Amino acid sequence: MIQPWQILLLTLYSAYQICDELTIVSSAGSPVFAGFITGLIMGDVTTGLFIGGSLQLFVLGVGTFGGASRIDATSGAVLATAFSISQGIDTDLAITTIAVPVAALLTYFDVLGRMTTTFFAHRIDAAIERFDYKGIERNYLLGALPWALSRALPVFFALAFGGEFVQGVVNLVKEYQWVADGLTLAGRMLPGLGFA
Repeated sequence: MIQPWQILLLTLYSAYQICDELTIVSSAGSPVFAGFITGLIMGDVTTGLFIGGSLQLFVLGVGTFGGASRIDATSGAVLATAFSISQGIDTDLAITTIAVPVAALLTYFDVLGRMTTTFFAHRIDAAIERFDYKGIERNYLLGALPWALSRALPVFFALAFGGEFVQGVVNLVKEYQWVADGLTLAGRMLPGLGFA
């Protein structure tokens, strides 16, 4: 059983790690670091490092670079490690049945995070025209919220409600394939938009 304080800490870490990855780049957003932190919180660092390290190698093999959306192996490492430790799931099984599907599914949340930050970018543009420096600063900082929520909410719901919730989301995406197709198309367009 995952304790409420563990869910809270892992949710906060998930929100922080994506902002770190996009700004500070201290490696707190890497899968191996996520496995370590999750293992530390859950009480089994060895399992966390094994799962995180495996996913780190996976990302090196299929990672995308530049403005492209990519699989979210960091959140996959958090969830696979947490469920592996709390439910006694074999690490290899946790990687193949939890980490990889979650990492692939959360690509859609990466796209949503990217799309919603454009709202704040337009507000920053308007503030620049008005020479509103406080507005620029405020909207820049608020732009981190969609990113943080794009990782924190899925991790929170998965940890709080368990495997049935995750399977329900997967089934929902399959049922409404047009939503997944639209997000996939948006994700493919983002690098081109960035170049433009």
